[in-house]
Amino acid sequence: MLDNHFWPMLGASSSEFGKSLPQQIADYIATEILQGRFRPGERLKEEDLAAKFQTSRAPVREALYLLQIDGLVERQPRRGTVVKAYTEKEIRELYEVRQGLEQIAVERLRHAWSRRAAERFHAVLADMEQALAESDAEAYAEFNEAFHELIFDLAGNEVLLRLYRQLQNLLRLLLRLSTQEAAQMRASYEEHRAIVAALERGDFEEAKRVLAQNVDHGLHRALGTRAEVPPGTRT
Repeated sequence: MLDNHFWPMLGASSSEFGKSLPQQIADYIATEILQGRFRPGERLKEEDLAAKFQTSRAPVREALYLLQIDGLVERQPRRGTVVKAYTEKEIRELYEVRQGLEQIAVERLRHAWSRRAAERFHAVLADMEQALAESDAEAYAEFNEAFHELIFDLAGNEVLLRLYRQLQNLLRLLLRLSTQEAAQMRASYEEHRAIVAALERGDFEEAKRVLAQNVDHGLHRALGTRAEVPPGTRT
């Protein structure tokens, strides 16, 4: 079992204690991957992780299996478990699915738009603008994610929201590997403002068009990140 000094490393809250040990380890490794401390192609050795977490290899092996299901790691012959490095085809397919989900969500907003919905979007836009003013790329990325999740939340379809959240971890992995430049953040912010403006006018087709453009920019950024980080470069 993990001793007490392990918990601060995991950043465990009281809610963490209801999770199994493999799930806690999986959550920690997932955070390390999403924050870029484990890179695409990097090996995750069971013995090293077991020593780090002061446990046997069995819960580590189960944790890695959970991460494999989530698409964050993969098993490779003669290498074991590595952080998954997505191919161009896989990245394009992920964004194709995201594009379709977001278009459906915006279409559902035709029947769910309200003054309260507009207020919630403007609150997120204000956070994005503040992050932009402070050149805080990490905070901007978080508020950007919040904006897109709000689209699904307001769409009122739980299945749609759940599918988006499953996809979002993979997209976060791709996008967090690169830092947006100030000009990219500014262009992104203006696109999000245009989406909200179109929604407020009741022009849902324009909102979908600008949203598709925004997602396409994310795709090209993700493809650029892949070129910067060749798979299998670490042992």
